[in-house]
Amino acid sequence: MNVITFTNPKGGSGKTTSAILLAEQIALSGGRVAVLDLDPNANILAWSQARVERGYKVPFAVYARPQAEETVELIDQISASTDYLIIDLEGSKDQIVTFALSRTDLCVIPLDGSPMEARQAATAVRLVQTTSKMVRTPIDYTLLFTRTNAAFQTTDERDVRQEMELNAIPTLPVRIAKRAPYTRIFRDLVLLADLPDIVEMEHEGRAASVRDKALKQVASAIDNARDYAQAVIHTLGKGRAA
Repeated sequence: MNVITFTNPKGGSGKTTSAILLAEQIALSGGRVAVLDLDPNANILAWSQARVERGYKVPFAVYARPQAEETVELIDQISASTDYLIIDLEGSKDQIVTFALSRTDLCVIPLDGSPMEARQAATAVRLVQTTSKMVRTPIDYTLLFTRTNAAFQTTDERDVRQEMELNAIPTLPVRIAKRAPYTRIFRDLVLLADLPDIVEMEHEGRAASVRDKALKQVASAIDNARDYAQAVIHTLGKGRAA
């Protein structure tokens, strides 16, 4: 089983959205996926439960936060029936975070490209490095730029990227742009793959140009999510090979 964790001590970094996008894309490609929701807000768990209550399909299993001392045991149990376990971590230096990181193959650290978030990401990097030393096992990690401008790279993002390169901190080549379809995942209890049909229905009887524009936004979001997931799997594969 491959264990991919998402962490950032700052809220609003796109951590939970990044985790659920990856889970959906891997599931769509045929992988057996599970999500362990360790974030105290439990947004993925609530999203999953609400979909089930409405009779909607959830293409991956979602597990609730266990007691801290049961974390490693639960991760090992899930490994029997799962190819990829995606863990949405809380942001604090909690014991449960250390336990989850000790079983991690790749830790993804989302940030929006601002200098403030770069400092928070550096804190997450240090936590991963400290845990790696404690368990005496290398833990691969990478930064992921999220909530970025889809049209261009801002000066802040460029400067942060250059700083990370100077400090030899790995960064995913694909960004997750700030797109309206991503906000609908939790707001409307949808999967990204649901949106083309939903948008078609919402725009029945409206001008074709309006409908096509909305569908284009969805298609761009799906392409972005697919490219991002492929980049994560490629990075995970390189770590395995090493």
